[in-house]
Amino acid sequence: MQQKRTIYNKILSNTLIAIVLSVLNFSCNSIFVKNYPAHTPFVFKTNIDLKSNLPKDSIDLLKSKLQNQLDDSLRARTVRKIIANGGLNRPVLDKPPVYDVANADRSITYLRALLTSLGYFKSDINYHTDIDTVKEDQYRVTIDFDVTPGTPVTLDSISYNLKHTELQQITEENMQSTFLRKGDPFAKVTISNELDRLSALYQNKGYMRFGRDMLQGVWDTLNPAIFNPSLDPFEQIALLDSIKKSRINPTANLEIRLKPGYDESRLNKFYIDSIIIYPDYGQDSIYQNSFHQDIKVMQSKNKFKPNIFASHIYFKKGSLYSLDSINRTITQFNKMGAWRLTEIEKTFKDHPDSTDIIIRLTPAQKYLFNTNLEGSYNQNVISGNLAGFSINAQITNRNLWKRSYTSISNLRFGIETGKDKLTNTKFIQTKQISFTHSIYFPRALAIEKFIPYQMRENARTIFAFNAATTERKELLNLSSINISWAYEFQWKKNALTLRFPNIEYSYLKPRPLLLSLFNTNPALRYIFTDGFISSAFASYSKTGGKGKNVNFFRINGEIAGIVSGLIQKNKFLDSNLYRFAKIDAEFTRKIVFTKSAIALRLFAGLGYEFNSTVNPNKKNNLPFFKQYFAGGPNSMRAWQLRKLGQGSAVVDFNQDPYRYGDVQLEGNLEYRFPITKISSAKVNGALFTDIGNIWFLKNAPGRPIDEVFDFSRLGKDIAVGVGTGLRIDFSFFILRFDFSYKAKDPSPDISNAALQNKWFGYSFKKGQQFQLGISYPFIF
Repeated sequence: MQQKRTIYNKILSNTLIAIVLSVLNFSCNSIFVKNYPAHTPFVFKTNIDLKSNLPKDSIDLLKSKLQNQLDDSLRARTVRKIIANGGLNRPVLDKPPVYDVANADRSITYLRALLTSLGYFKSDINYHTDIDTVKEDQYRVTIDFDVTPGTPVTLDSISYNLKHTELQQITEENMQSTFLRKGDPFAKVTISNELDRLSALYQNKGYMRFGRDMLQGVWDTLNPAIFNPSLDPFEQIALLDSIKKSRINPTANLEIRLKPGYDESRLNKFYIDSIIIYPDYGQDSIYQNSFHQDIKVMQSKNKFKPNIFASHIYFKKGSLYSLDSINRTITQFNKMGAWRLTEIEKTFKDHPDSTDIIIRLTPAQKYLFNTNLEGSYNQNVISGNLAGFSINAQITNRNLWKRSYTSISNLRFGIETGKDKLTNTKFIQTKQISFTHSIYFPRALAIEKFIPYQMRENARTIFAFNAATTERKELLNLSSINISWAYEFQWKKNALTLRFPNIEYSYLKPRPLLLSLFNTNPALRYIFTDGFISSAFASYSKTGGKGKNVNFFRINGEIAGIVSGLIQKNKFLDSNLYRFAKIDAEFTRKIVFTKSAIALRLFAGLGYEFNSTVNPNKKNNLPFFKQYFAGGPNSMRAWQLRKLGQGSAVVDFNQDPYRYGDVQLEGNLEYRFPITKISSAKVNGALFTDIGNIWFLKNAPGRPIDEVFDFSRLGKDIAVGVGTGLRIDFSFFILRFDFSYKAKDPSPDISNAALQNKWFGYSFKKGQQFQLGISYPFIF
């Protein structure tokens, strides 16, 4: 009992050490001031006291906006230093601004302007100051602004009186997208957005020269009944009551009109006459022209085929002018790598209702070549949890076949170093060389007319080829080749990928160590297999959430061997073809608080190898390069990569060193908080727990029943890890250090069989695991 208590105390004390820095964030809050103006009052702190009956979230948002309106000379900015004047993680105020009453008065003007723009017309703002003399020459000034915004003026009625028949009709037909609603605050930004909406709406209907400057909003806050008094005493009482209520809850009537004195020619509707495109636009060029589908193509060096442009231009000769089609065309050409700049000019004809559209495209550099040296902490299926280094050489062609297609070719050579007890190697453990070639087409080739209109604009087609060979010293050599044809679609916050066909062939050559493992554990032969995959793959993802809170959902599905499996009595297919189905889903949610956040992730995956698979060595589980695995810096962090599972089986790690599965369940919960800032890098902390495991789905000869998924055994099979970590955020990447402990281990090595499923049963030394990662462990 005493020994167990000692272990618990060690775990608790070591976990608390990782949290001490975050505690110092609160325990050492006295501000250290340096480089201040001696014997002169300076701005030490500025507070805003907002007095309002608004909900707390609205008060926090409004207070944040008010803080941003303060004059720059009233903002005292502090940064935290790990060591400052004898204190740890102490806030430091460096070079504080001199306090000036004029700056405080000017801030009142700024604050009142903001409140007025939000509909608070009767705000009350004042301030007072306190001077604290800490030293003989240090005069700290704290400015407190007392802000009472009052009751906002709200919209009582909204009307549109354009006195132009077609504009009025267009407005009334599109009222569902208005920014103005009865009862909303009379806010300048909302009215401005509505005027922008109307201007764009009219331009999309052919009014090319219409501008927002032609619109105005006229408003009043008077009760119209005042101008029509009644002699009925009861109606007079009701009128007085209405006037009283309008003082307590002021309202405004808003009318949108055309501004008097506008140029009537700006209300002409325009149609497109000619479309002219310069795909290799440059200064002092001599152009030759050609035509394709009523588009005049002007080129100087014949860099592009004339027939590639029509599908990327969203307007045609004779069509009604639309601002939206112009913007979509610019966006489309900007997405294509062949050009670095897109300009569209509208020229007027002799006719008052027609215009020519001129598209000028400035080419980007056609070829790009770069090399780089990468460092990694590998966690893929073959290479293991090792420190890796690779050299990459890449060449990009931005105008393949003169059709503005992009091709990327990449050659990579990498090694992984470290010490592996299993292979007894101490330096280079893995060598890998790979070649990848991809071609990106900026359209959904062959199927464009079959897909919904909103998915076409952000669609592309990808042809990919990959060949690789990986040598894991004394264990295995895996050579693979992969060819695929894929479509990618994006619309709003949705993304869809379809890959068909996806053809993969892998050839596995066991080395002596793996052969010896086969002899001691024959069931491993069902895991380490090679073969042929002909599959269809689909992936859908959606991002959502409100404000800073973000949700992410993704589901993947793959089915293999169905079409190829129709070929009967083929020796190659019978020996090599996999027939399986695989599906997995992931949900991630990030909940953001004022200075901290919670990240939650749920994952579930399942794969099933069909019994129609002919080769008996392949029909018991998925191919190992398609299986799930747990552990490492992005999964169950208390376990090394592929050292968890399967289920609650207790197996000798020397006989079964790598754990794969056809089923995976996992949940992760992480609390993130700021600690300090070092130069421009933010240092954040985290407390987390990981829960999950992997299993086989089917029984196989020599396979323990505890390795196979059984829902009734789920409580026993689930593993639990807890830990803490540091994240150093350099803006362009995040370096992550996680330290975790096995709180509940359902599948320990046989040497620790007595600790199976014992809560906090491991000693601190045996149960701990350090992980080094790049970026956050989840999608965000």
